[in-house]
Formats: sequence, C-alpha cells, structure tokens
Amino acid sequence: MRKSIAIFTAAMTLLVGLVLGLMIGRNTAQPMTGVTFYAAIDEVNREYGSLTVTGLEVNSINFRGSFCFNVEDAALEWRGTELTLDELRQGQTVSITFTGDIEETDPAGLNGVVRVELLDDSKE
Repeated sequence: MRKSIAIFTAAMTLLVGLVLGLMIGRNTAQPMTGVTFYAAIDEVNREYGSLTVTGLEVNSINFRGSFCFNVEDAALEWRGTELTLDELRQGQTVSITFTGDIEETDPAGLNGVVRVELLDDSKE
C-alpha cells in the first residue's frame, strides 16, 4: 500500500511539474509576428511623427512602392540600441516590421508598425 501511494505521489509531482513548465514556457516565449520589408527613407516628418519610405528592389513586388506610417508606437533601433526620430535621415536604409493593414492610398498607409531598424553602418 505504501509503495503504491509513493508511486502515485511521484507521478502526480511529475505531472504538475510538467504542466507548470509548459505554462511558464508559453507565457515567456514571444513569437515573432508581423511582416518585415526593406526601404529607403524619403521623408522624416517630425511634426506628425511619421516616415515616408520607398521599398527596395529586394522586396517582393508588394513592398516596392511608397509607404507612409506613424512611428509613435514603434521601436526605433540601430544595432540593438534605441533611436529617436530625430536621428533618422532621408536616404537611410531601414527595415520595417508591421502587424496591421495596408491602406490603399498614395503613398500606401501602413498600420501597426511595431519596429523600424536602421540598417546603415552609421547613424550619420
């Protein structure tokens, strides 16, 4: 009888540990979501906190046009460090990750931009 209780207790402990481990892992993992494409900056509008860019030829055909978007909720980065909108300049190359829709305007509007990363070797 004692042996079966000990086996049952050990099995339940392992099961609880497995369930807790899965729950903790699921809550800490941050899946990469969104669409990323590459572009050159055409205009930095500091007054409205927005960028106008033109997609590069390396992108699929859908991301080679002109796009305009707000960066107020986006992470601006260069080599893992934070940037400000004032540090971005016309002609710089960036990658843009967004999770929202594309508005059919001219230039096309991007919704839900979550990250803009400067790809150039320097910030100048």
